This record gives sequence, C-alpha cells and structure tokens, in this order.
Amino acid sequence: MSRLTAFALATLVAVAPAAAQNAAQDLAPGVGAGKVLRAQLAIKSPTTTQCPTTAKMTGWVFTDFAGKVQVMIARKGQSVGTPFQVSTVPAANGQHMATFNRNIQIVNPIDAEYRILVGGGAGVVSNWAPLKASCAMGAGPANEVQGG
Repeated sequence: MSRLTAFALATLVAVAPAAAQNAAQDLAPGVGAGKVLRAQLAIKSPTTTQCPTTAKMTGWVFTDFAGKVQVMIARKGQSVGTPFQVSTVPAANGQHMATFNRNIQIVNPIDAEYRILVGGGAGVVSNWAPLKASCAMGAGPANEVQGG
C-alpha cells in the first residue's frame, strides 16, 4: 500500500465518526437546533381475541430544545411509514418532550415489532415494541397504523 493510500485511509477512518455525528445532529428541516436525546415506544396489545380490534401505540421523544421533531414509525422487516411532526413541551431537567398516540387497527393475527425513528432516520431510534394479537374471528387486508 502506498503512503498516499495509507494516509487517505487513515484520514477517512478519523473523519467518518465525526461526519456521522454531525449527520445525526442535522436532523431534518423544521426541527429545532438542538439534539434529540432519546426516544421510547410502547404498544398496548388488545386484550381480546375478537377482531377487528385496536391496539394503542404511544411514543415519547426527549430533546434539549423546544420546537417540532420529525418522527417515522417502522415495522421490523417492512418499510418505514410517512414522516410526521410532533411538538415538544417543557419537561424535567431542562429537557423537552414530544408525545404522540396512534391506533393500530387489528383485523388479522399479528406478531410484529415497531420502533420510531426520529429526525428523518439520521437521528435517534427507539426500542422495538412488540405487538401481538390472535384473532378468533377477523377479516381484512392488513393491520394498519392509523393517525390519532
């Protein structure tokens, strides 16, 4: 390996983490000028086996700024949903928190996991939240996340 190639490779390795960190901070248009600190997702699965029924999804995004935050919902093994924005409100320790709720219409048995991506996918991701439901009776094309 030539000295020039070795130098270029060393420079790339040194710069890549900083570039990735900057990309994570440049979240998306319309997002506050601060940092997204963390995200959390919870899903309350239905308690009945009769379908159709509804599960409830709740997401929390913690930031160090006031303003709007871009969020997307992802289902493991499938595509990511359309981005939407939620507004933060003051929370503890000088942080801000954005909260959203969605209903998931259950029409067929489901065993899936969801998470949220904050900031156009270049920012923070939440935990995977499981959704399980077995339908004794049900019909329909798919299980869908509805606005709420």
